[in-house]
Amino acid sequence: MCSTNTYAVVDIETTGTSMDGSNRMLQFSCVFIKNKEIINTFNTMINPGMAIPIEVQKLTGISDKDVRKAPFFEDMAGTIYSLLQDTIFVAHNINFDYRFLNEEFLRCGYPELGIEGIDTVQLSQIILPTLPSYRLTYLGEYFDIKHEHPHHADSDAFVTAKLFLMLIKAINNLPVQVLKIINRFRESLLFQTGSCFANALKKKQQKTSQLASHLEAVGELVLRTEPVTIERMRDDKYPQTRVKKEELFGEFLEWRPTQSEMMDEVYHLLLQRKEKELMIEAPTGLGKTLGYLVPALYAALKGHQIVVSTATTTLQLQLVEQTIPLLRQIMPFDFTVATLKGSHNYIDLQKFVSSLGKPQSKPSRLLQLRMIVWLTMTKTGDLSELHLTKMQDPLFDEIRHNGPLSIDNGSLYYTHDFVLRQQLKQATADLVITNHAYLLNHAEVLGNFKKKSLIIDEAQHFGSIALKSNRAVIDFDLIKIISDTLLVKIGSRKSFSFRELEQQSFLTPAESKKIAAQIRVIDKRVPVLRELLRVRFLQKKAKEVNEVSFKEVVVKTSRFQGFVKENLADYQKISKAIEAFQARLLQLKSRFIVFKNQERLDGKAQTFMLNFLDDGFELLKSLENWHRFELAELDQIAEEAVISLQIPMNQSNGHLRLNFGIFKTENYLSSFIYSQFEHTIFVGATLFLPGSAGYMKNQLDLSQTVPVLKLEGEFNYREQALGLLVADAPDIVTDTEEYIAYLSKSIENILNNNKKQTMILFNSLEMISRVYDYLRQSENIDKRLIIAQGITGSNEKIIKMFELGDNAVLLGSGTFWEGIDLPKDRLELLIITRLPFQSPDTVVNRAKYQLAQINGQDSFNTIALPEAMLRLKQGLGRLIRTKEDRGVVIVFDSRVVSRNYGAKLREVFPREMPVRIIESAEIQNYLFDFWEN
Repeated sequence: MCSTNTYAVVDIETTGTSMDGSNRMLQFSCVFIKNKEIINTFNTMINPGMAIPIEVQKLTGISDKDVRKAPFFEDMAGTIYSLLQDTIFVAHNINFDYRFLNEEFLRCGYPELGIEGIDTVQLSQIILPTLPSYRLTYLGEYFDIKHEHPHHADSDAFVTAKLFLMLIKAINNLPVQVLKIINRFRESLLFQTGSCFANALKKKQQKTSQLASHLEAVGELVLRTEPVTIERMRDDKYPQTRVKKEELFGEFLEWRPTQSEMMDEVYHLLLQRKEKELMIEAPTGLGKTLGYLVPALYAALKGHQIVVSTATTTLQLQLVEQTIPLLRQIMPFDFTVATLKGSHNYIDLQKFVSSLGKPQSKPSRLLQLRMIVWLTMTKTGDLSELHLTKMQDPLFDEIRHNGPLSIDNGSLYYTHDFVLRQQLKQATADLVITNHAYLLNHAEVLGNFKKKSLIIDEAQHFGSIALKSNRAVIDFDLIKIISDTLLVKIGSRKSFSFRELEQQSFLTPAESKKIAAQIRVIDKRVPVLRELLRVRFLQKKAKEVNEVSFKEVVVKTSRFQGFVKENLADYQKISKAIEAFQARLLQLKSRFIVFKNQERLDGKAQTFMLNFLDDGFELLKSLENWHRFELAELDQIAEEAVISLQIPMNQSNGHLRLNFGIFKTENYLSSFIYSQFEHTIFVGATLFLPGSAGYMKNQLDLSQTVPVLKLEGEFNYREQALGLLVADAPDIVTDTEEYIAYLSKSIENILNNNKKQTMILFNSLEMISRVYDYLRQSENIDKRLIIAQGITGSNEKIIKMFELGDNAVLLGSGTFWEGIDLPKDRLELLIITRLPFQSPDTVVNRAKYQLAQINGQDSFNTIALPEAMLRLKQGLGRLIRTKEDRGVVIVFDSRVVSRNYGAKLREVFPREMPVRIIESAEIQNYLFDFWEN
């Protein structure tokens, strides 16, 4: 920050965000900064000369009455224009404030502002790259800046000014090497935002400065160093009694008898019992994560390594970022943790440095600058630490790690590689945290039985994830595209090719011919097999399809085995070519490293080889499932496998895909996963159906004799909740249109009369769209914030909007049935529109149902109904999350009352929750009575 400059930190409130001339200003505020201090402020309300939209009134708290006597912008334009002269304009989202202000100046006959500008959003994104949000309200809370009236321009301008001062201070503390890289690309930032880094670099270069002890300069980058492992006390004893546990937890945890019971059971199994397995159902609010981690760490003191697996990488990150820091404060000893994910979750340092030298779009360049700072913070290199909701930027494909085989051991960054670092940590860590998909693919490496135990959290998902993770795809057209690309590169006459590599003595002509011949076998014979498959299994089926856009046909394993036998020669030739090409590619990679280090290749040759190697490994990746054609493997999976062919029906260039997968976990999970560990503990909030653990034991491939611990919840459902089952709702199966009309009107009535935070669960996005359209057109509820999956943003954005909303309404399906924590007044009314039965028409479900029928079982009662019961149980679990919650659930599917299986579904409601079977006309009375009591 230059001491001679005056910074004008501006915020405005408007009637809308469109800049087409239809909106006006409501409030203008400015905070002036000089010499790192606030020196003055200016604030005025503005009469927009038009009615303020309801949504804007709700957001800002500014009503028509507040601006009725305020001056028009035309009256204030001269004053505001004069105030901003000779200042640097600072705003949170400068593209809006600066442009809107200039539009207003032009409208009133003033010239546009020509002053410099700085965006605090981009500064925050670079300086604080791991924050989950860059909204001003969130940043104010993060820095503990008092925010009197969010979305009031005067309060927002003050918070932005304080934020700006803190960001400048943080910029001045960045290492010189980091500032140099950011300064190199400062033109990619909005307005003159990059000048903040240029000024800091200029000051820093005027005096000598050393890197902090936790940082290390490696090539162009500054990386966080690995801390030295602390020697740990190894004589701490597990706290068996309540007194000892309360001493341990201190002020961090309250005493919970059921959580204590869970801790004891886990500890005793890991160290004192002969049983290999244990299932634990731990209801919401019990604290199940600490319930297994505390005893697990005491077991680690005795030399046991504990592997914890959870359902998703997001939950894995929550464990690392939220639970582990709490445990480090609670536990009386230090412990080491390793987190393991698929390699693609990590940044490749060498690739990242290479990406800095390539042309990038402005959004990609901003991401790079965030990562430059992030690398000074991260211990893991895990890209999810950046909290990006979607990693769709092309940069990610460029810098993702491709696994240990792709690492250049001659690279400057080799010893700092994050994937290698995590693998080394795994060997000695007390606690290894992973996710189900990684565990399923690396159980042999994670396990090895002796003194290694496995805890599977969110175990209710483990079986379904096992089915998904065992699905393999062969995309014949993708293989053809990549091999064509490689052949063009090899023999091009117009650009750099193998001919130039031969001239630089990198390849011999004989080697070039062999590589080309190997790829040519793949390029010519894979399409032949593709066409034979299409004719054999899809041609007749395609005649049955008219308007279907995508066709999937199940192929019986026996028929597919027959096809492989008929075409065995082609398959084997391709397999040999793949094996030979892989060996040759690895040889080329090693040779390239040597030539590059010895500077025996010019720049064009190096670029060509990097691209060729990338494409070569991409071809191998597209062929990684080719082994699925092996007859011996087909024999092994014959009973459990489902094989299908997929192709778009109305696309001339549609890709033909061959899919392999298993549709049952029996004889798979126990043999290949649990057998690798001394003990396996299964934990979840919804593991058991009423009166039985048998269904989930089958799903997890467990013996029916495995011991079960079902812990009681700590919620008072009798006082906290109410269930309403609407008996007279139209039957959705017989008349969908009538049901949707009834449902829309019923929801409208409920929302109109109950100002409660409401979530509505659906089974299809189409029905969400229909109901959403109806509600948006309703004049009665036009003041409610209505958020809908697939319509108003990504799932992550929807959840954030709902969490921050006031009497908001969320329409969701799929993932919204589970895993969302909305405590207290964040969810008060839960509406279930349709019972959560899965579609029977998917390939896997058809295979499962067919197998059940072959075995003489009723597929509905053994598969469909238990799945729906568990799903309903998960949905109900969204309502009550803490002891302070109160809420009502309404089910609008009359089958829960009218069908024979309805009694089974009603059993999944919490035992003490009052559940009433009612008519539609009674809903409002029940809701009124509940909220009034």
